[in-house]
Formats: sequence, structure tokens, C-alpha cells
Amino acid sequence: MTVYTSNSPKKAHAHRWSDTRRRIFHKKYACLWILIALLPFLVLRLVFFYASPFLLFGAPAENEAELRTELEFPSPGVSRSVHKQSALPPDVNAVKSQPNPEPSPSPHTESKAPIVVQPPTEADADDQESELVELTSSSAKEDVEKDEDLGLPEDNEKKAAETWQAPPENTNVDDNQGIEQVTISNASALAPAAPGECDLYDGDWVYDPEGPLYTNATCFYMQGHQNCMRNGRPDSAYMYWKWQPRFCELPRFDGKAFLTKFWGKTIGFVGDSLSRNQMQSLLCMLSQVEIPDMVYQNEGDKNVRWLFKKHQVTLATIWSPYLLKETLVELKGIEEGQSKLFTDTLDEEWTSVMKDFDVMVLSIGQWYFKSSIYIENDEIIGCHYCPGHNYTEIGFFQAYRKAVRSVLDKVTKDYQGLAIMSTFALEHFENGSWDNGGACRREQPLKKEEWPLQGLNYDMHEIVMQEYQTTVQRKKRPNKKVQLGLLDVTKLSLLRADGHPGPFRDYHPFEGKPPGTHVQNDCLHWCLPGPVDTWNQFLVQIVSSRLRI
Repeated sequence: MTVYTSNSPKKAHAHRWSDTRRRIFHKKYACLWILIALLPFLVLRLVFFYASPFLLFGAPAENEAELRTELEFPSPGVSRSVHKQSALPPDVNAVKSQPNPEPSPSPHTESKAPIVVQPPTEADADDQESELVELTSSSAKEDVEKDEDLGLPEDNEKKAAETWQAPPENTNVDDNQGIEQVTISNASALAPAAPGECDLYDGDWVYDPEGPLYTNATCFYMQGHQNCMRNGRPDSAYMYWKWQPRFCELPRFDGKAFLTKFWGKTIGFVGDSLSRNQMQSLLCMLSQVEIPDMVYQNEGDKNVRWLFKKHQVTLATIWSPYLLKETLVELKGIEEGQSKLFTDTLDEEWTSVMKDFDVMVLSIGQWYFKSSIYIENDEIIGCHYCPGHNYTEIGFFQAYRKAVRSVLDKVTKDYQGLAIMSTFALEHFENGSWDNGGACRREQPLKKEEWPLQGLNYDMHEIVMQEYQTTVQRKKRPNKKVQLGLLDVTKLSLLRADGHPGPFRDYHPFEGKPPGTHVQNDCLHWCLPGPVDTWNQFLVQIVSSRLRI
């Protein structure tokens, strides 16, 4: 057996190694070892934030062409091959040849059969119908809801037009700089396409050969009265238009990029059925990337929340058609069922949950045309169209302005996210109102001279514009955490009379009826897909510019 003495080279080597280890693990090297231990986590963190969405979320969704069904809508390849011979879809060319197209006398004649979209067979229609019934709310529920939520006055808009007076101009504006705001005209993400200031609202509707991002065959979140293709609308040209600004490009909506940028955020749409219409449009576009889960639904399906789990993005809709407190119960001797609107009190339906939203889109308008009695400081101050009651008729402009002002005051004081105020969303009834023969049978966008912004529509739009500018120019800034944005849907919607469901708010409305039969039209809401999808393209630009995401 070999005995090692203290002078042994091997023993000396062991002592040196022991000393080296003690020096290495000495406390002054502790930080170095901690950094080395954390290095793998830092690398993963970098990959998490900067790697491609493909690496983060796996393979992309199925090919869009495979998702489309020719029974419902032509695939992009089919569309392009058909349109090589013409600049517009066949449906558009047929109407384009007329300098001033008039509504078709009978929207259900044989000549209206679509050229591009092939009708499904009876068996296919049955299969599709059963699938849609499973994936959407019951048709009975939709029918009840759509009649309640149309936002169309019961012959009161006609009354409002007869008694219409221009609203007082709001000139109470401070000259000092106010709350931070965002306008689409200076969105940093947009590169000018030509010299000049980039104003996204300065543009035109132009033909888009790519067509919509989804159809009723690939989105199952649209309500029955917005599902124009399922309901038998024969023309398809209304889906082939996009908004083209004059001096810049409006990017095509990218659902994957949207979900990646909005990671962990909640977007709330607060208002009436048009607000819900916009939310469902966004839901349809995003569902082409990831199927969401409904995580909340109140009784009556008025307030709903959808969660995209992979990206932790939530979309919510809050039903508040006035944004003010309203009651239908008997009060102050006024019978049950008569609307009573508190012009000095906001609706807690949305104020109680606004803290949940990183982005909140607020919109009102059409419900103010309805009959209502106004209460302020617990006293009745007047009404709009209240026959049978001895109250002063003061119209709806005052109440509408107070509502917009109160909403903006509330969010600038108590909200800590991005609040986007939408302007008035108009309707396109022609030859009458909704309840006396009015219809919307256009098949292409209107020309600017055909439908100018004037009268009632102009003044409803101006009220929002004036109150918004007053708010952002105030000297005092009680809450520096809030940011404001303005979404001018009035200008975007003005020329799109072709985008409404019209008679196809109901499933095959002319079946079993003689030719020329008039059915009730919906010229307020929007077909899905349709022009309302463009609202969400603008929404992306507003949010991206303000939140810098």
C-alpha cells in the first residue's frame, strides 16, 4: 500500500484543488453563480418576447382557402380567376354600368341569382343549417333579441325630423393643452403613400379582390339577423370593398398580429346593438386564428365575454344603449313601460366594470330617437315624443349631448385605460322609414353626392365631435392615466348603404310570398362580413398608436 506524505505531489495537488474550490465558492463569487444559474431563464425570456409567433403558438391556423366553403363564398383563387377579365366582381359591374343605380324593384327575382356564389344543394343547406343552429344561439332567441335591440324608433325618428332644430354649438373650450389624445391622422405606424398629411378618414371605398377575412362558414359568432349569406342574400359584391385613404395605406387586418400585440389585454365594447355588431365582427376576424371560449354570459345574452386562451385576450360587450341610467318601472306617476332617462346619472351597468378593461369603446345614438321622459336632479325636465303626457317637448339633442359629455367626464376622472368614443352610426332607409316601407337594396357603395352628411346625421355627428374636442382641450387634467381616442364611424359608414341586411335580416324572407312583397328591412345594422369590419381596422390603428404596441 502506498503511503502519501505531506510532501507527496498527489497530496499537494489535492490541497491545491480544495483551496481552489473554496475560492470559487467564496461569497464574493455568489453573484456570478446566480447569474450563470439564471442564464437559461433569460434566454427563454428573450425567445418568448422576440421569437416569431409561429414559435410561440405552434403552427398557424388552417389555410384560409381550406376554411372557405364554395357553397358560401368563393375561395381567393376562384375570385381572382373570375375577376381577371374585369376590374370589379360581376355583381358590381352590373350595377356600375348604371350612373345612378336605383333600388331593385324586387330583390328576390330570378335575375338576382349570384354569379360567383353557387347556391348549396338542399342536402347541403340542411347540413349547414343544423351546424349553425348548434353553434349559435337559438333562432327564437335571436328573433326576440333583434326586434328589441334594433335601436329603431317606433315612428319617432320621423317625428324628430319634423321637430328638428340645430343643436346649440358648444364653445366652452379652453386654449390650454389638455388630456392626451390620439387621432388617426397621426398614427405613427402608417407610412405615407404620397406627400401630404396622413388622414385615414380622407379616402374612398375601392374594389378589393381579396374579399373578406371570414364567412358565415368559418365564423359561428354572428347573430341571425346579421348573417346575410345564410339568410339568402343573393349578391356578394358588398363584401369586395375596402377603405383606401388618399395619402397612406390602411393595413389589412392581421388577426395573429392583433392577438400577439394585445397579449393579456381586455377590450370592452359598451353601448347598443351596433356596439355589439362591431364586437362580433372583431370576434369573427380573430376566430380565424384561435377559437375563443365564452367565459361569461348574463341572463338575456346582453353582456358577454369571450377569452382567447392562448393569448389571454378578452373581448367583452356591455349592453347600455343610452350609457345613462334608464328605467321602465312606474315612477313619478309615469306608467310602467315608458322610458324614463336620468340625464345626470350614468348607467352602472358599465361604470361598475370599466376598471376591467384596458381598452373601452363607447358608442350611442339611435336609441335617443325613441320616446323618453327626461329626469334631472330628481325632477322631470321634459321629454322627447311623449304623447299623452303633459311634459314639455325638448327633443333629444340636449339629452344626447349631456350623455356624451357625462361619459367623457367620467372616463377622464376615473378610468385608467384607453377610452375610445365612437361617433354616430347612421342608417340608410330609402323611400320610407323602417316601419312604413323603407328599404335598403343597394349593391355597391354610394357616391358622395348621393348621400351627403347633413341634417340630423350631421348634427348627431357634430355633438360627439364638439364634446370630444372640449374634453381633450381642458386645462385641468384630473387623471393623467387615462387616454382618449375618437373613432369616426359616421364617415366610414356614410356611403355604405349596400352593407346592411335589408330584407335579409330574416331567413329567406321571400319564400312562399308573391313577387313584389315588401318585408321589413334592417338598414341600421351591418351584414357580417361587411363594412363594420373596417371599423376594427381603424380601432387597431388607434390602439397601436396610443399604446405603442
